Amino acid sequence: MALLQCNNVSFAYEGSYDTVFENLSFQADTAWRMGLIGRNGRGKTTLLRILAGELSARGAVSVPLKPVLFPFPIQVARQTAKAVMLSFAPEEPEWRVTAEAYSLGLDDELLSRPYSTLSRGEQTKLQLAALFAREDSYPLIDEPTNHLDLQGRDLVADYLSKKHGFLLVSHDRSFLNRCITHTLSLNRSSVLIQRGNYDSWEREFKRKNQAEEARNEQLKKEIAALKTTARRQADWSDKVEKTKIGSGPTDRGYIGARAAAMMKRSLATRAKIERDIQEREGLLQDTERVGTLKLRPLSHPKKRLIEVRGAAVRYGDRVICEGITFTLERGDRVALSGPNGCGKSSVLKTICGLSDALQGDIRIAGNLRISYVPQSTEHLRGELDGFIAETAADETLFKAILRNMDFGRQQFDKDISRYSEGQKKKLLLARSLCEEAQLYVWDEPLNYIDVFSRVQLETLILDYSPTLILVEHDRAFLERVSTKRIQLG
Repeated sequence: MALLQCNNVSFAYEGSYDTVFENLSFQADTAWRMGLIGRNGRGKTTLLRILAGELSARGAVSVPLKPVLFPFPIQVARQTAKAVMLSFAPEEPEWRVTAEAYSLGLDDELLSRPYSTLSRGEQTKLQLAALFAREDSYPLIDEPTNHLDLQGRDLVADYLSKKHGFLLVSHDRSFLNRCITHTLSLNRSSVLIQRGNYDSWEREFKRKNQAEEARNEQLKKEIAALKTTARRQADWSDKVEKTKIGSGPTDRGYIGARAAAMMKRSLATRAKIERDIQEREGLLQDTERVGTLKLRPLSHPKKRLIEVRGAAVRYGDRVICEGITFTLERGDRVALSGPNGCGKSSVLKTICGLSDALQGDIRIAGNLRISYVPQSTEHLRGELDGFIAETAADETLFKAILRNMDFGRQQFDKDISRYSEGQKKKLLLARSLCEEAQLYVWDEPLNYIDVFSRVQLETLILDYSPTLILVEHDRAFLERVSTKRIQLG
């Protein structure tokens, strides 16, 4: 058994006033196919970078094999895909690297193309093939599903299920269920390793959370009782002190001595009560609270909001996808599906008036109020208060939504560029949740979003039934929330 070990690992980014890890300790068998689960901003990517040796932390880290972090940095994207792939596994024979590529559906024609012309999903599969061609490595895989369509996710999950040992960050529940044998979860104040897939972890998480909630309720009652006792002690001390005022000279000495003794006992009792309160408050740490989100959907007077007949996605003279036909009516929750690069995002942008790539017979109801969540977060930077002001959203509501999605108050003072990718996506979602709209248009809203917030969004959609059209590749999410699927490509 080769063990991956962390002993009392602590880490904070330079210039940051909050600690990512404090005395983190665990050990795991490198033969396990292990999923790494945790809230956005909890330090999953940071942990991978520490294990890979990219970040230096206090404490002891031991990885018996050579840790290799996915995705790889790309140096020369103009090279052929095959040349780039071989550069990721320079010590392996070409036949082994090529065989891994074939097993992920990458053929000779694709490998001969310039790497830069590959779709993001194809690049993901190529990098994974190179990673697992290396016999000396312990793969550290950071969110491989974000650029994979449904078919790509199924293919990669099946591929990983046949591999030997890795640590994988993913928030796609169906994907994790198909390829992992163990979970490593970064909780609020602890780390837990458990045998089984995501569903096994979720069952244990709910059981543990219920037990923690019951324990916390009891602790809160004990704290409240202790605080009441502390207030009574303080009131009693004040009364004793007042008895010294107005007493005669003879009484004052006796009362003063007695009061001093009683005050000493009172202070000792109050100090013990304060210690008991602090001890109990220190135990209120590890429960993951998944808050309830709210939405303000509006109704449009027309029943049919969008009708597309025989349309095509075109970029100049190039036709990407044609024969696109669908309708969206009030109350529908439509999911656009299809392979990477088939024009799904272009359809959404055209509906929002941000593109004219979708051409043909397209009818959109007049004066339709739309709330749009774009796929990319690259434009997000600056102070949070400035971002909120630009959106014209209510600041109190906006920050309450973020708090409900597990944003700590300390995050509000950070520059947005220092947020994790999941936290940035939550900003875009929070803006949309602040908007009153007749149609919500969400482009891959779950990219980088943790599993807890995915469940929150599922519950929100089922509770408020907004009219929604979205592109998303999380199978579990789509099965719960969509009422209609449109296949492109």
